Amino acid sequence: MNLVYIHGASATSDSFNYIRSKLVKGIDINYDSRNGFENNLTEIQTQLADVDNIVFVAHSLGGIYALHIANAIPKQVLGAVTLSTPYGGAEVADYAKFFLPFSRLMRDIGPSSWAMKQADKIKIQHPWTNIVTVKGQSPFMMAHNDGVVTVDSQKHHEDMELVEVDCNHYEVVLSDVVVKLIKERVNKFRK
Repeated sequence: MNLVYIHGASATSDSFNYIRSKLVKGIDINYDSRNGFENNLTEIQTQLADVDNIVFVAHSLGGIYALHIANAIPKQVLGAVTLSTPYGGAEVADYAKFFLPFSRLMRDIGPSSWAMKQADKIKIQHPWTNIVTVKGQSPFMMAHNDGVVTVDSQKHHEDMELVEVDCNHYEVVLSDVVVKLIKERVNKFRK
């Protein structure tokens, strides 16, 4: 089994340092959100071309990459545990892109973006868990959110296991409760 860690937007694989210290080392994927979702997706797929028995551990936008990759190379993937992944997109981005017209990230993460529209069409073929973060509150969103994305967006794909945790969008990668949840799910792939 190969754990593949994919970080969230504008972060690095260092965001998984705590989780990796409690699990096994794996393959760290790094990407630059400024390069655009489709370009990054192609690069990540190339990095994973010869890797089998993949279990993704992904945070936020990293979970969207994991979903797209699992759909493209299903025979190489065992499953995933994603954290705070906005499967329905980041609603605020569809408005923010007008105020930040040069932000590739804002164009990539809104519900109307190519990446999110495609993610919505993907039928999940593997055991998949999204850890839904329910603590936090951004003043820019009326809906219940974790400080970055709405809880509804995290629950958008109903064809996966959804587990709520009392963390915000950033605390999730530092939580012992989350580490335990990841270990439990990863151990199922070892059987």
